[in-house]
Amino acid sequence: MRVRGYAPATPCWTVLTSADAGVSANFYGGLFGWTTAAADDGTTTFLLRDLAVAGLTAAPGRPSAWLSYVSTEDISATAGLVTDAGGSVLVPPFAAGTRGHSAFFADASGAVFGAWQRGTFAGTQVVNESDTICWSEVVTPDIPAAVGFYGKVFGWTERAGSAGAHQEYHEWVATNRVVGGMSPMGELYPPGTPAHWRTIFLVDDCAATAARAVELGGRLMAGPVDAGIGLGAFLMDPTGAAFLAFELLPELRDHF
Repeated sequence: MRVRGYAPATPCWTVLTSADAGVSANFYGGLFGWTTAAADDGTTTFLLRDLAVAGLTAAPGRPSAWLSYVSTEDISATAGLVTDAGGSVLVPPFAAGTRGHSAFFADASGAVFGAWQRGTFAGTQVVNESDTICWSEVVTPDIPAAVGFYGKVFGWTERAGSAGAHQEYHEWVATNRVVGGMSPMGELYPPGTPAHWRTIFLVDDCAATAARAVELGGRLMAGPVDAGIGLGAFLMDPTGAAFLAFELLPELRDHF
């Protein structure tokens, strides 16, 4: 689906911070057919059919990770709300060329996310299609703390999610729109796993995608597992960035 803009308080952009950008570009090119192009702020953009699907930033010597960004009309005000809600400003608002303004935060439990105030660039241009990002969710050991934090910062409310028949799950709602999800960090997570935001990619065949990821040098951490609404595989790319590949049930895919 082609996207030209995002309402405030909506996940709008996702960037891979990579310890080896070249390895990452090759991996996701082989897995999803993405190509790359330089952006005017010195970063790289992943493209699918010449549409921006995600960002890529080189960070040698740092752990690789996917980072979700939430749209805002006033990034300085958002930074103030993060602090007031018990979170942390990791990187204060800064200009990303002419594309917009960005900042990095941690929520009250330590999950890291970004905020994006658009300039010439609104965010991801294609979503909810095969080999694109379809969902972002926070994984946290403290659901009440997350509900309080994101409610204060973005005005989100929480409701039981559609995967609830199989496991506890929550959805974020902004002005009657479901904009993301939240999952409790249960026993399946290794001790010491920090709260984090997870990036999910829609795929046609979860098992085949997992096998291909391994062929390309990635690692299957768990799955495919039944989530009630489809199958998910927890994967790690060759540089150590974790993500989830998800195959939605056909009857739901038609209405996604």
